[in-house]
Amino acid sequence: MNILDRYIIREHIGPFFISISLIMFLFTLNLALRMLGRIVGQGLEFGIIIEYFFLNLAWILTLAVPMGVLVATLMAFGRMAGDREIVAMKSAGVGIVRMIRPAMIAALVVAGFSLYFQDQILPDMNYRNKLLTSSIRRKKPNVVLREGIFTRDLPKQTLLVKDIREGSDMLNDVTIFDESDPSEPSTVIADSGQLLYVDTLGMYQFHLYEGEIHQMKRKETEGYEILRFERALFRIDSPDQVLQRSERGYRGDRELSLSGLLGRVEELKKRKNPERYERSISRYMVEYHKKWAISAAALVFVLIGAPLGVRLTHGGLGVSGPLAVFFFLLYWSFLIGGENLADRMIVGPAISMWAANILLTIVGLYLIRLEIRQHSTLRLPWQRKRTQQEAQDTRGWSQLSQEEMDALAQQELKKVEAVQVDPDQMDNRPQPSGGTDDYN
Repeated sequence: MNILDRYIIREHIGPFFISISLIMFLFTLNLALRMLGRIVGQGLEFGIIIEYFFLNLAWILTLAVPMGVLVATLMAFGRMAGDREIVAMKSAGVGIVRMIRPAMIAALVVAGFSLYFQDQILPDMNYRNKLLTSSIRRKKPNVVLREGIFTRDLPKQTLLVKDIREGSDMLNDVTIFDESDPSEPSTVIADSGQLLYVDTLGMYQFHLYEGEIHQMKRKETEGYEILRFERALFRIDSPDQVLQRSERGYRGDRELSLSGLLGRVEELKKRKNPERYERSISRYMVEYHKKWAISAAALVFVLIGAPLGVRLTHGGLGVSGPLAVFFFLLYWSFLIGGENLADRMIVGPAISMWAANILLTIVGLYLIRLEIRQHSTLRLPWQRKRTQQEAQDTRGWSQLSQEEMDALAQQELKKVEAVQVDPDQMDNRPQPSGGTDDYN
C-alpha cells in the first residue's frame, strides 16, 4: 500500500466514525422518545432499563455501518474535490478507478466485520432482547399497552384500551375478553380502570369503574347475563411474575445465525409435506440473504459515493448528509418492500434481498463511467445561488447582438486612443493645475 492509498483511507476514517456515532445517537434518541416514557416509572430497576437500550444498539449498529460508509465516502471525495486534490491526482495520471481502489479495500474489511456481527453477535442480542421484553411484559403490562390495539399479555385475558391518560395508570374505555372458562366466556366493558400488579399476592388487580359484565353460558340456550356495576375489582392469578428472567425460548428467524438459518430450512424440508412450510422456509431464506446483502451494501455505497463525491464542490456534512439519506432510504425501501414480497411468495428470497444492491451497483458503475469520460461538477440547489448571481452579472453581454458588441468595442478603442501620449513629449507636457481635465 503506497502513500496515496494510505492518504485516501485516512480521509475516510474520521468521517466514518463520526457519521456512525451521529446515526446511532439519532436512532437511540428516537428509541428513547418512544419507549422511555413507558419504561421509566414502571418500577423497573435502572440496570434493566440500561440493558434494554444496550441490547437494542445491536440492530442500530447494523443499519449505521453501511450508511456510515456512504457518508464517509461522500465527505472524503467531496473534500478532496473541493480542495482541487482530485484535479491534481488526475493531472498526475491517477484515474477515478485508481482512487476508488483503497476505499473498496477498506469497505471490504467493513463488510467482513458487518457479516461477522450479524452472524455471531446480532442474533444473540436480539434473542436476549426478546426474552427481556417478554419478562417486562409479564411484570409490567402497562409498558406494552397500545391505544386501540388488542393486548394478549395477561394470562387468559385479552385487553383493549381506547385511551391511556398521560402521567398516570388510568385507562379509559376498557374492554376485557375473559377466556379463563371456555364454557362461560365473558366480556367486561368499563368507562375507566387501573391495572396493577401486587407482588405480595402474585396476581394482577384490575380496578374498573362504571361498567357492565356480559356473560354467556354455552350449555344453556338462553344463558346470557348482563351485570352492571359502579366499581369492581377483578383479580387475575399470575404467580412467579417478579420479573423472572427467562433464559430459554424459541429462536425466531432474526435470532439465528447463518448456519442456524440453513439448519432450520433443512429441517423443514425433511418433514412430511414440505410444501406446507414454504412460507416459513422463505422467511428463513430472506433473513439469510439479508445478512449478506446488508454486508455487501458497504461495497455498493463506495461505488455510489465516490463518483458523486468527486462531482461535489465540497464534502461537508450539509451536502453529504442529504445525499446519503436519500440513497439509504432508497436502499432500505427496496429491502423492506422485497421482504414483504418474499413473505407473500411473490418473488424469491434471493431476488428480493439483492435487488437493491444490484440496482445501486449499476447506478454506481454508470456514474464511474461518466466520470472516466468527462469530469463535471455536481451542485445542489442551495449551492447554485452564487453561480446564478455570477451569471446575472454577465447576462447583459450575452444578450447583445454581434453589431452592438462591435460598436461597444469601437467606442472603447477610441477612448484608449484619446488618452495615448507621444513618449518624446512626456517630459515637456504641462502638469495639470487641478481637476480631471484631459491633458490634451
